[in-house]
Order: sequence, then structure tokens, then C-alpha cells
Amino acid sequence: MKNALKFSMLFLVMILSTSLQAQDQNSPRWSVDPRTSARLYPVGEYAELPGDDSYVPSTNGPQTTITPLGTFAVSSNFRVHPRTAGTQSETPITVHPFNPLIMFASANTYPSGTFRTGCYVTTNGGLTWFGNDTLGGTIKNSGDPAPAIDRNGRFIMSFITSTSMGASYSTNNGVNWTTPVNFPGATSGADKNFTATDDVPTSSYYGRTYTVYTEFSGTYLNRIVATYTTNSGVSWTSIAPVSPPPSSGHHHQGCDIKVGPDGEVYVVWANCTSNGQNSTEDSLGFAVSYDGGASWSNETNRKVNMNGIRTSSLINGIRMNGFPRIDVDRTCGPRRGWIYVVTAEKSLSPAVGVADIVLLRSTNDGSSFARIKVNQNTDQNEYDYCPAVRVDDLGNVNVCYYSTRNSAANDSAEIYLSTSTDGGITFSDVKISDHKFKPKPISGLAGGYQGDYIGITSGTNGKIWPYWAEDGGGVNRYQAWTASVDFTPETVCEEFTCVNFPPAPMYLELDPGTNYWSRQTNSAYSGNGSARFNSFSAPNGTEQSISASFATFSPPLLYARYLTFDEAYAPYNNPAFGPDSLYVESSTNGGVTYTLRAALYGSYSGGTLNTSPPTSSSYSPSSREWRPKIYSLPSGTNKIRLRAVSGFGNNIFVDNICVKTLPSLASGVDVLCALQGFYRSSTNTNIIKDTLQALLCRFDLPGVSVDSAKAVLDSATLTARFVFTRALSGEYYLVLRHRNSIETWSGTTAFDYTRVLFGSDQSYTFLYPSSQAYGSNMRFIDLSPFRYGLYSGDVNQDNGVDGSDLSLIDNSAYIFASGYVAGDLNGDYFVDATDFALADNNASNFVVREAPPGAPSSPHEYGNNEDAVPLFTTDIERQKYAESLAKGIPEDLKPKQIKKLSYEEFLEMKKSTNQNNSGSNR
Repeated sequence: MKNALKFSMLFLVMILSTSLQAQDQNSPRWSVDPRTSARLYPVGEYAELPGDDSYVPSTNGPQTTITPLGTFAVSSNFRVHPRTAGTQSETPITVHPFNPLIMFASANTYPSGTFRTGCYVTTNGGLTWFGNDTLGGTIKNSGDPAPAIDRNGRFIMSFITSTSMGASYSTNNGVNWTTPVNFPGATSGADKNFTATDDVPTSSYYGRTYTVYTEFSGTYLNRIVATYTTNSGVSWTSIAPVSPPPSSGHHHQGCDIKVGPDGEVYVVWANCTSNGQNSTEDSLGFAVSYDGGASWSNETNRKVNMNGIRTSSLINGIRMNGFPRIDVDRTCGPRRGWIYVVTAEKSLSPAVGVADIVLLRSTNDGSSFARIKVNQNTDQNEYDYCPAVRVDDLGNVNVCYYSTRNSAANDSAEIYLSTSTDGGITFSDVKISDHKFKPKPISGLAGGYQGDYIGITSGTNGKIWPYWAEDGGGVNRYQAWTASVDFTPETVCEEFTCVNFPPAPMYLELDPGTNYWSRQTNSAYSGNGSARFNSFSAPNGTEQSISASFATFSPPLLYARYLTFDEAYAPYNNPAFGPDSLYVESSTNGGVTYTLRAALYGSYSGGTLNTSPPTSSSYSPSSREWRPKIYSLPSGTNKIRLRAVSGFGNNIFVDNICVKTLPSLASGVDVLCALQGFYRSSTNTNIIKDTLQALLCRFDLPGVSVDSAKAVLDSATLTARFVFTRALSGEYYLVLRHRNSIETWSGTTAFDYTRVLFGSDQSYTFLYPSSQAYGSNMRFIDLSPFRYGLYSGDVNQDNGVDGSDLSLIDNSAYIFASGYVAGDLNGDYFVDATDFALADNNASNFVVREAPPGAPSSPHEYGNNEDAVPLFTTDIERQKYAESLAKGIPEDLKPKQIKKLSYEEFLEMKKSTNQNNSGSNR
């Protein structure tokens, strides 16, 4: 009886299996009849294979490919979740929207007699992976995985459930999963889904996650429908149609979805002729929603013509499709909002062969699409198929796909990556696979099935991650494979204009816990953004970095690479807080180790980080409070890092972080000038040589000194050659300083400084006419030739000749000071009545510095009004101020006020002194 029952059951299974397979040959659906619990047609159990992974990578390190776009470095291929039993196919992958170290991949799996969905996760940028072939180890389903990670870091996976279409979610990076929720209204005819999430913080629908798929039964027969969740997958809306009703003889399938840079929701699909497994993709369907999926606009089944490759037997008996895959440029670059759709097509230009990859690109929000060939091989008999597309954080378009171009028999495939840096105008191809495999149907599953799509994403440090399924590498069963692709830019130059933070190719390196780096709207000089490390709030000792990678580059002879940036910092108004630090570091091995280029410190008592006076408020710089920095980089540098360490002081701002190739031996600037006291009209020379300091101050913001240099002013030629090592080419004021002369600024026409190689010198003269100085602020000193000189007498360098200077000269003369002293205005190495008379004349004429508006005062008087209570904008500021009052300020660190003596006060003082001396001599 038992044997008879077994035979009857076996016969029934054989009849049912035959019926289902016959139905599939005439159906456009890729999954089995949804009334069954199995979607990929199991026909038996898999035998266990040997437990060892027999694949040995063909290389031990990354292989480089040089293309017109730059150099690509491809890692060895590896499996994310090696298995000795069961298969993995259909391989989507996504990345965490705010933490590129986290990637979430999946696959259709058939581990042990039942269909399931795999979950494979990395939390360290692809170095290691964990997961299993079944969601949470227990959830069984029927395939078509579609992963997403929402704004809250919640993993969401949609898939075909045992009865229709639904989703599960995980709150702990895929370790545990909730019981699947079926989408309201979904039928047993649900098929081919994809999921996307709105992770745009400025979007009105931020956090909403969408799923689209095809309904092959029910009210919306043969159409694309959508559902969304507003609570991270707890519940979903009732399905609603996206695509218009299909025309006769057509159905809609192979949809994909992506959220645009402003929260727009784009959906594409294939408008297919209905011919079972040979239902050709006849045109591209398209729709967009601007209200979070509540309604759809511009929806059409014929946005652009296609001729897809869908067939029941492409090569070696595998079934394959030309379904569209979509991505959108969400960077702040010039192509922000451009839509990129990839398909596999044949015999419709630009597809000319049996299977080519075609890019459908829209630059106008989907109103129209251009058709561009992606793969660069030209043999029309080679197969390029099953594409996936990713627009990375640099705006580059990356398309991965299978290709048979290196197979003499045209029966073995490899994974290729085609990348465009110009919005799809041109592409360069890079081989990703380090071994071939022969595509074939997966034994035990649906006829011709080897997986219907693959995936691609981009993660930390600019890496691209193609993700595919194959049975090569000696493994002999279909498994999920990946490889990292480094395509780093030649250089980096970031102005933080984009609201996305950190902007590519910059990355944050954080201790666990709160992130204290953020984008702010303050900007150095121009623009509208910068990066801030919030030392005002970060606990003492908090260390976090912002870094950038770029290609290794050997500069030409006599040139070198430099890191330049602008920084702004004001210490907290109490020495008990701080110091705050910013370490400038470089690496020649991609960040494995670093070399310190500079250590900048900021504190109440001063420091190389300080650009503004102390404040009790959370520091926010104005445009004039920034200072430029420049540091040479060793040959071979390919990564830089700004490492901030909080002393619980105040905020550190950086902007305009650039790596530049500049002349290593900068040219000199020959400055011609004379000094009033030193000049002798009888010889047309200065009587002695002396040292000058020259500054380059920004012409648009005179308060910002970019560079300074010292040089000896030759007494005969009246020339000093200054070599500026830090300044970049631009428009500046040229400022001269001398130990006992008035600081003198160049005229109202900008000095156009060009950083060029040593030997290509520039010049500027202050000798004639007087307008070469700002406000014509020089003394006429010679008739033949006409010459002007810098005013003498500012002995204490306070930007004016007054009683304070006369007092110093008078005291020096009284003690018969001689030698190289500041009071010697005429260069005879003695301080006497001649020097006093020269200064007295200038003081009586009220000679002071003339400088453009915004020029800094000198010296900076950063005195603090201890009695004034600052205006607080946050409770944090108030609490910190109260704490500072409790700590107090040591007397020796309190600022000292400098008392200036006017010319009139000096005369009064001398009069009083003379009277006293006269009385004492009586």
C-alpha cells in the first residue's frame, strides 16, 4: 500500500511538473505559476560537493588597466558567501545611503530543496562579509530579491512570497528579519520587482521606500504597479498602477525604480511583445512621480524604441532578457538629474550585433532619450548582455555586464565594466573577471535559467563593486561573485558647494559614536560651503578625520604636488579649554600608513590654527577670517587626511581642499623701492642694505594674507627679490614692511601674481609714480630721477608715526644708542637728532598707513571684555560659558592693552620733563 501511494504521488508530481514547464514556455513570466510555492522549478536535491573552495585567484593583488579615462585597479574576484551546496543567482546589491562602509547584497538561493533569498553584508567596505542564504536563517520565499537601505539604516527586502509579493525588514544589518508583509492588493501573478528608497534629506518624502513590479493577474493585468512604505517597512500602501494599459499583443515587464536628487521617483519598464519566453522588448516605458508615488506623470509605454534580446536560448541554452536598469545622477555636478537607463539590444542602432549594451540617456527629466552604445568591442557576433548601471559619487556612469569577447568559440563569458566620465558620451571598457566561465542553465531550476539580472554599486574610497553570478573559477556551481574596482581621480579639489556631505571623493574616518564633521554654509572668500569639525561640542580627545584619495602621479621635472586649503579657527574665550588640533597627513599606500606634514594647534594664548580672536560663542567665521595653507606632498602620495582632535575648545573650519601640481622652485618677484631715511639723492641709492618683508594679500579680501617672504633690499639697485613659496596664481595686494618704515600697500590695480618656474621673474616698482602705493602714501625723495620712498619713523610698527615713536627715538638718542637699531632712521648706525627730526616731521604731518578697506590692523588687539556677557544662541553656549567663569582666567594670560602716545601727548610730556629738569637744576 505504501509503495502504491509513493508511486501515485510520484506520478502526480511528474504530471504537475510537465504541465508547469509547458505553461512557462508560452508565458512571458519568468517565475512559475504563483499558485505554487516554488518559483524556480526544483527537480531534485543537490548532491553535496567537496567542502573546500577550490578557486585560486589568478593574481595576488589588483590588476591595473590603463584607459583614456585613467587607471583602473581591479581586485581578485571572490565570493561573498561561499557555499558547498546549493546555488546563488540573480544578484542585486546596494549601499548604505550615509555609511559607504555598509553594503547589502542578495541572491536567489536554492540551498536545500526550498527557494530562499540570500542576505550578504559587509560593514567594513568590502573587506569581510557575513550573512546566509536565507533571510534571518528561517524566512522562505520564492525569489526575485530587491534590497534597499533606508534613511534609518533599516534593511528592506522585497521578494515574491509564497502567495504574492511582499517584503521583510531588518533593524540589525540583516541578522534578524521580520515576518514578510504582503503588499495590499498584490496577487499570485506578481513578478519581477525592484525597490528604491528616498534618502534625500531635503525631499518632502524623505524616508519613503518604493517597490514596483508586474501584475500578471487581477485588476492590473500585464501592468507595472507600485506600493510604498512610510514607516520603514512595517506596512505598505495598496498597490496602484504606474504604467498605462498595454496595447494589444503587449505586456509590461522588467521594471526598475530610482529616486532622483530632489525626491523624484523614476520608473522604467520594457513594453514587450507577448510571445512567451521570446517576448521582445519593443520599447521603453517611463513614468515619474513628483508627489511621493501618489500619482504619476509623463507615463508612456513608448518613450523610446528598443529591440531587446529576450530569448529562451541566447548562448549555450540560457534564457536572457533586455530589461532596462536605471540610475540617476544625484551629485552636485553639472549633470545632476540626468537619467541613465541601460538595456541589452540587437540590430537597432547603435546596437549592431547579436547583443550589445545600449545606454538610454535623458538630460531633461525624461522628456526625451538619446541612444548610445556602451560596450566598445566591435565584433557583431560577440554577446554583451545582462547590464546593471551605477552613477557613482563623482557622477561617473558605470555599467557592468557579461561579455564573450575573449572567447574564441564565443561560448564563455567574463564580467566587464564600462565607465564614462562625460555623461555617456564616451566609455572605456575594463575587464573585471580574472577567469572565464561557460554560461549554462542551472541544473534543477527553470528551463534556461541562470539568473535574470546582476548588480553594481559604489562604496567607500570611490570603489566600484560589480556583483554577479557564475559557476567558474573551479567552483562548478553558480555563486555570487564580486570584485572591487578603484578608479580614483587624478586629483581632488573640493569647495563644499554641494549639500551632499561628505562630497566625493572625500570620506570621513570616525571613532565610534557621534560624527562631529558637517557641511556649513560659511565659505572662504567665495562659494557657499565649507567643512566644520565641531570642537565646541566634541568631548576632549575626540579624533575624527576627513580624507580624500586620488591617483598616484609623478609630476614633471621641477614640479611637485601640493596640498592647499583654507582654514578658520577662533579659540574659546578661556585658556582652560583647548588646545584644538588639526593634523595634516599624507599617505603613499592608500591610507595604510600616514606621514605627518604639519600639526596645527589653536588655543587661547595663540597658535598656528588661530585666525580670529577668542569667543564664547560657537565659532562661525566670516569671509575675512580664513587663512590659506599649503604643504608639499611626497612623490607617490595618493591620499591626504585632515585629522581633527578636539580639546573641547571651538570649531575648526576648512574649505577649498585641493591637491595641485605646482612649480617646486617658484619664480621671484623683484620689488623696487627706496626708504625715505636711507635714501641719498646725491647717489640715487640707499646708504645701506636692509631687510624687507613682503606680503601677498588677497585683492578681494585684503585682510587675508596668503604668503610672505623676506629679502635684502640692495642699496645700489634698490631691488629686493622675494620668492613666495605658498601663494597660488591670482590677484593680490603687494605689501611692504620695514623695521622703521610705514607699512606700504600696492596701488588700486591688482598685482597679478603668477606662480611659474624659477627664472621667469616678475617685478613691481614703488619708486614712481606715487600711485604705485595705495593712496599715493609715499614721500617724494628725488627730482632726478623722480622717485618716492617709504615713509620712515614707524619705530614701534603700529602703522603710524606719532609720539610713541618719537619717545623711543628720544630715549635711544639720550643713551647714545648705536648699531643696527630701530631708532636709526637715516642708516648711519647712530640714533641722534637727525633721526628725531625726520620722525618729528612725519609725526607733525600725521603720517599713517594707507590701506584698502578690510586690511588688518596691526598689531591685532584681541582684548576681551570680561564684564560683557555674550549673546548666546544655544544652551550649549550658555553652559560652556558658565563653566568657563568657574574656571577663571589666569592673570598672566589676560591680554595686555598697549598704550599709544600721540604727537601732542609727546610734546606735552617733553615740556613737562624739561620743566622738571629745569627746576631740579636750580
